[in-house]
Amino acid sequence: MQCIMQPIARIKEALALNPKGLSITELSDLLGLHRNATAHYLEILQLRGDADAKKSGTAKNFFPVHRMPVSALLHFCLFPAVVLDNRLDVAMVNDPALELLGCTLDVLYGEPATRVPIPLFTAPALAGRYHETLHGKPGTATVRTLLKGRMRSLNVHLLPVVFDTGREGCALVIMDETERQNADAEVHRWQKRYEALAGGMREWAVRLLPDMTILSASESYAAHVGRTIGELAGFRFTPILSPEDRIRIRQVIATLAPERPAAMLEVRTFDAEGRVRREEWEFTGIFSGAGTCKEVHATGRDVTYLRQLEAELGRHRAHLEAMIQERTCEMQDANRDLLRVIAEKEEIERELTFTQFAFDHASDSILLFDRAGFVYKANTTASEILGYSAEAFRTTTVFTINPSITRTAWERMWEDAVPGKKERVASIHRTKSGIIIDVEVSRTFVRFGDTMYFCSIARERSPES
Repeated sequence: MQCIMQPIARIKEALALNPKGLSITELSDLLGLHRNATAHYLEILQLRGDADAKKSGTAKNFFPVHRMPVSALLHFCLFPAVVLDNRLDVAMVNDPALELLGCTLDVLYGEPATRVPIPLFTAPALAGRYHETLHGKPGTATVRTLLKGRMRSLNVHLLPVVFDTGREGCALVIMDETERQNADAEVHRWQKRYEALAGGMREWAVRLLPDMTILSASESYAAHVGRTIGELAGFRFTPILSPEDRIRIRQVIATLAPERPAAMLEVRTFDAEGRVRREEWEFTGIFSGAGTCKEVHATGRDVTYLRQLEAELGRHRAHLEAMIQERTCEMQDANRDLLRVIAEKEEIERELTFTQFAFDHASDSILLFDRAGFVYKANTTASEILGYSAEAFRTTTVFTINPSITRTAWERMWEDAVPGKKERVASIHRTKSGIIIDVEVSRTFVRFGDTMYFCSIARERSPES
């Protein structure tokens, strides 16, 4: 594994230092790697989303890029996601996206993004950024658009992605911010009401004797209790309070002293319609020279609405904390799944490395030919027996290695080709130096993807056989 990752890391570093791009030949010369190995590592980087390739004339130049594999995005993304291919046609849509957009898959699949009959995709903030995202530049756009008959505020993340085939694409991860913004606006409105209440409130003022007899009161307090100022004089302060709070106020006034002249208390009262109200009062003692409390100056205000706002804000805060906790748990689960996928990928890479090692060190010569008859792949044993280097094999044909096969026979073999059907024959192979070797050949046709290859597994025949 380490022997693969080290060259890949060096290639990534070289691409980072050359943002204008490097060809396979330039990279192999720069890093001292074999050209085929360099091409293989670049293919891995493309599939991982760490490199892009662009044609420059007849050559391909590779550039550093950070792309997310589409399969990983759709597996882990909890938000609505739409994936566009390199032609900017809709290639993949997850279920949350179909739910948000209010349509079925056949409305979107295969359609150019700018022709999808949903205003979101043609919004200027998005449509002008598809190409730059396709070329590797991520971005974020805020869009207000109509979805399912309702105006929504969306935060769209444009992510460069790579398909399992290595082709680049563009993903739109859509976060519906409508509810959050509405909640923020509601909290803001409550905050404004709170500020207006606190800033414009007219406090009540009442002069009391220590036995709670009213001496005088402000107009605001008189209006509050529904009496005139004259009627309040000589009136007891306690009848408008609950029985429990009458006792609490008496106790607070009784504790007033020159060293502790003021105290605050929140009490429960009832308005004219019998509804419970909350009032906040501050009692300040006025003392004689001997330290005896002669009067009490009381200032109060109605804090019922303030307490309601605080309770509302508390509910919003509790809801927000619950959402944060939920999202945190989801992200932790996603991270654990990602670590498991990485471990599985590393195991697959180890198995591929071992498979390549077993192929190269097999005791028999193994050759793969393409339809035209050229050697597609050869193991180390074939190189040792026939005397060809890996580079030389690329220009060598089946007719050179096995002179007993004519082009007519080769075409007939391909016409009757059946993948997996094995045939064992005695034949000959010719080395690079021209020596004819008698061999026993097990041959078959194999298919990889959409391509068929002719596989020849040969071993030298002893003179006795």
